Amino acid sequence: MALKKHIIIVLVMLLCQVSYSCRPHPRPEEKLLQTKAVSNGAKEPAMNNEKMFRVSLRRFKQAVKTHNKQELKLLFNFPLQTSPQWTNDEVLNSNVNPKTGLLTESEFLSFFNDIFTADVLRLIPVSDESDLLKIDKLTDENYYKQLMKVADENSTLFELNKQYTQDNGQETSFGFVFGKVNGSYKVISYYRPWPLKD
Repeated sequence: MALKKHIIIVLVMLLCQVSYSCRPHPRPEEKLLQTKAVSNGAKEPAMNNEKMFRVSLRRFKQAVKTHNKQELKLLFNFPLQTSPQWTNDEVLNSNVNPKTGLLTESEFLSFFNDIFTADVLRLIPVSDESDLLKIDKLTDENYYKQLMKVADENSTLFELNKQYTQDNGQETSFGFVFGKVNGSYKVISYYRPWPLKD
């Protein structure tokens, strides 16, 4: 059964690579709850990063479910990175400029419906463990390394990633990366396969 599930995942990933609407990117992550120690081997404190993230995630999912724009705004850190996730190869072979995707707090409500589409509003409240990722602190992926600069030192990034099929039959995805900023977990990145800002 596990082999069948693995084959299905590989097939979905291959389909995503063929489709323009779903860009593949490296996944330097771990499933949640697999690692309970920080990179130096020391145990995390009682209210560890994962527990703090889960408190924020519950608030986030509830605010999405109730369409509470003001609560959601409080759960985001600004400027918010909204560029599609880039790979290290793209950094080497093109002019990736993370600053072009930054969304300010004053712009947030103007882009709210572009971020919280009908699909996002439908899928976030029903997301589960299979949609959650813990980003490896030692990742060499530039996208996550840039986000780590925003987060508190030695904290952990977590990602809510949802892949799904649109009404037109095309596979696509979106994601929110959470980071601890000034002691609280907030959304520090939103991405989809195409830019939010032109």
